[in-house]
Amino acid sequence: LSCVMLCVSISALLVEATTSPTHAGGSSPRQPLAARLGNWVNRWLTTLTIVGCATGIGLGILCQATGASDEVLSVLSYPGELFVRALKAVVVPMIFSSMVSNAASLGETGEGNMMSKMAIKFYLATTFVASLEGILFFNLFQWMFSPVPLAGGATAATATLVGSGQKLTIVATLLNFGRELVPDNILQAFLETKLLGIITFAIFFGAMLGQTEKGRPVIEFFDACFAALVMMIRKVIVFTPIGVGSLVAGSIAKSDDLGSVFVSISKLFVVCMAGQACHVFGFYSAVYVYFTRKNPFRFFVVMPKMWITAFGTSSSAATLSTTIKTCLDAGLSERVVNFVCPIGCTVNMDGSALERPIVILWIAYVASQPIPLGRQLVVAVICALMSIGASPIPSAGISTLLIMVEAAEVQLTPTVNMLIGFCLAIEWLLDSVRTMVNVTGDTIGVAIVDHMMSDESKEKACFSEGSVANVDLEGSWTPSSRSVREVRLGDKSPAGFSV
Repeated sequence: LSCVMLCVSISALLVEATTSPTHAGGSSPRQPLAARLGNWVNRWLTTLTIVGCATGIGLGILCQATGASDEVLSVLSYPGELFVRALKAVVVPMIFSSMVSNAASLGETGEGNMMSKMAIKFYLATTFVASLEGILFFNLFQWMFSPVPLAGGATAATATLVGSGQKLTIVATLLNFGRELVPDNILQAFLETKLLGIITFAIFFGAMLGQTEKGRPVIEFFDACFAALVMMIRKVIVFTPIGVGSLVAGSIAKSDDLGSVFVSISKLFVVCMAGQACHVFGFYSAVYVYFTRKNPFRFFVVMPKMWITAFGTSSSAATLSTTIKTCLDAGLSERVVNFVCPIGCTVNMDGSALERPIVILWIAYVASQPIPLGRQLVVAVICALMSIGASPIPSAGISTLLIMVEAAEVQLTPTVNMLIGFCLAIEWLLDSVRTMVNVTGDTIGVAIVDHMMSDESKEKACFSEGSVANVDLEGSWTPSSRSVREVRLGDKSPAGFSV
C-alpha cells in the first residue's frame, strides 16, 4: 500500500511537471523538475514521513521473517545512517551561529528597552521551568515504561548503564556542570559535541561582538551563516521519509520485541501530552493569575483559532500573524503586542524544552541506559538552551533530537537507533503540539508585559514616537485610537501639556 501511494504521488507530480505552462510571457522556461519535486515533498512531508515509516516497518518485518543477512541489513540501514550524519554535521554550527547572532543583537542595544528586558526575562525563565517540568514528569511516570530487550539478544542486565560505574554526589555534579559550562578548548568542544560549552562560548562571544564598534561585519557574517545553515537543514529534512524509513527498517529487522516498543512509545506520547497540558493550563494559568490577578480561562477563550493554526503549520513564525490578532482581540495594547510577539516567536520554546527531556530520558531508559538524576539536570539545561537557539520552522526538532541524545551521553546502540527512528516518525505530531504550547506562551508573555508596564514606561514608549494619547481631567492618560479628548505632543515635556 505504501509503495502504491508513492507511485501514484510521483506520477501525479510528473504529470503536473509536463503539463504546467511556462512563466508569464512564455520566454522563461518552467521550473526544473528537481525544484518542483523538492517543493512537492515539502508540502507533503508529513504524509510521506508516515508512508516511509510504514514502508520501513514492512521491510523490517520482512527481513526479520526471512532471516536477512547482515550485509543486506547494512545496505538497508545505509540511507538512514547518511541522513543522521548529515543532520549532525549541520545542526551544531547552526546552533552556534544562532546563539552568536542573538547574543550580539541584545548586546548591541544594551537591552535598553524595558519591554524587551521584561519579555526576554519572562520567556527565558519559563523555558527553564518547562525543561525541569519535563524531568519531573518523566520521573513521575517512569513506572509506566520498561526496558526492551536489546537488539542482538542482549538483555537489560548485560547493558552498560550510563553512569553505573560512578556515584556522583551533589557537589560533584555541580562541579562537573561548571566544567561543562566553561570549555578549555572550544574546538575540542565542537569535536566532542559538548553543547553547554559551545552555547556559553557563543553567548559570551556574541555579547562582546555587540559591544564592539567594528563588530557589525562579524555579526552580519553569523547572521548569513545562520540563514544558510537553516536552508541546509531544510534541504536535508526533505529526505526525512527515506531516512526514517531506513532507520526503522534496519532497527526492526534487528529487534527482538517489537510489540513492547510500540506500547512504550504510545505511553511516551501520552506522558508528553499530559506534560504539555499541565504546563499550559497549570503553570501558565498560575503565572497569569499571579501577575495580573485575572481569570486565565477567559484569556484562553480567544485562543482556539491560534491553536488550530499552530497545529496545522507546526511553526511559531508562520503563526505569528494569528498570534498578534489573538492578543489584540484579547484587548492587549497594540504597541506591546507588536513589540513582544516577535521576541516570543524567537525566544519562547517552552513546548520543546518540556518535551525533549521526556523523550531523551525515555530513549535512555527503554534502551537500558538510565540516566542518573544529576545528569538529568544537565540534560534539562541542554534542552532549554537548545530550544532557545532552535529555529521556529516546521520539523526543526528532527535535527536537534539527535544531538541532544548524543549530548546526554547515551550510547548509540541498535536499540537506541530504533527508538530514535520511531520518535522521528511521530515528530510531526509532537512538533504540532509543542508549537501550540509555544504560541500560548507567547500570548501569556504579552499579557503579563502589558499588565506590568508602568505608566511611566508606557509614557516613554508611546510619547517617544509622537503618538496620540487619551487624557482625562485629572491628567492621567491611556494610549488609545478612539480618544474623545486628544493632544499631540510637541517639543514640551509631558508635564507642561494642557487639554
